[in-house]
Amino acid sequence: MLIYSVSEITSTIRKQILNIGWVWVQGEISNLTYHKSGHIYFSMKDENAVIRGVIFRREAGKLEFELEEGRIFQIYGRIDIWEGSSQYQIIGEKVLPGELGQFYLKFQEIKEKLEKKGYFEEKNKKPLPHFPKKIGIITSAEGAAVRDVLKILIKRFPCINVIVRPTMVQGNEAPDDIITAIEEFEELGGVDTLILTRGGGSIEDLWAFNDERVAEAVFKCKIPIISAVGHERDFSISDFVADKRAATPTEAGELAVPDIKEIDHLLENIRYTIINYISQKIKTCILRLKAIEKSYAIRRPLSIFELKEQQLDYLYDKLTKEIKSKINKNKEKINGLENILQATSYKKTLARGYSITRKGKKIIKDSSKLKEKDLINIEFHKGKSTAIVKKTKK
Repeated sequence: MLIYSVSEITSTIRKQILNIGWVWVQGEISNLTYHKSGHIYFSMKDENAVIRGVIFRREAGKLEFELEEGRIFQIYGRIDIWEGSSQYQIIGEKVLPGELGQFYLKFQEIKEKLEKKGYFEEKNKKPLPHFPKKIGIITSAEGAAVRDVLKILIKRFPCINVIVRPTMVQGNEAPDDIITAIEEFEELGGVDTLILTRGGGSIEDLWAFNDERVAEAVFKCKIPIISAVGHERDFSISDFVADKRAATPTEAGELAVPDIKEIDHLLENIRYTIINYISQKIKTCILRLKAIEKSYAIRRPLSIFELKEQQLDYLYDKLTKEIKSKINKNKEKINGLENILQATSYKKTLARGYSITRKGKKIIKDSSKLKEKDLINIEFHKGKSTAIVKKTKK
């Protein structure tokens, strides 16, 4: 029979409990203690059961909502056993009051789905025009959001044309109305930027902007869209999908149009820069003209040509001397070569009484090369003779 120690059986049970993994648990908070260590200890209960819970210091500082005794909360965490008392507990990381957990889970589900499809990628974001001519606003006609946007648009860029399409921004029919408004602006044409906005509210109030079909319409819209839903801390699916997210309706207006005052200031700076640049150029040109006026070339313009002519005369004379010198050297060289040629010429030898005998074109140096009756040519110092061989001696 296998016998477990208390620690062993507790460890075995813990392994089984760890398989449960991460879960959302809803219940009424009781025995709440914010410990000086920074950890939060509590119990969660309903009419049939109680579970202990803890949120450790590293996560407690990140919570968006504070736990309150006697209120119903949803807590996301993992189930584990504290072996010190052999009690199972939830180690929490996220806290949502009331029924918000269902909305939160649905939000996460849609967000993860669209993120995998690439709807949030920066490469799919369309750039906002720097100087739009016409802006469309999709929002409630009665809310503060439309007033905030219009106020900032007119203040920053008074020449802008604005079209407001009154739209339902909460409730079951709101998603369809938002989608229709986007389609209408696309069909209208000529609109440079769309602002999709509404004021703050609960997650239920803002839920239309988390609708998957709305996200699809925003993503596929050919007009750049700025999404400004809720307050700065609020995030909606349309914020992630839109080409630009604004924390507030006012910021949406600031992103949509340039500030006319900044443009005026920029133009004034450009004007000043151009005037200063031209002024400096004129001053530089004046200084150069004055320097030219004082120059020798301007005061005596012909002197430059006269000096150049003098230089040409000098170069001409120098070149002529060089050429004559080379000609004389070459003449001397040729005369020397001619003397050498004359000295070694066979004509000199003939002048001393010798002759050259040829048979055809071949010079005969050996009498054995001739035979009787051969026709030979004899060249003398003066003249030539033709003879027939009668006899030869070796």
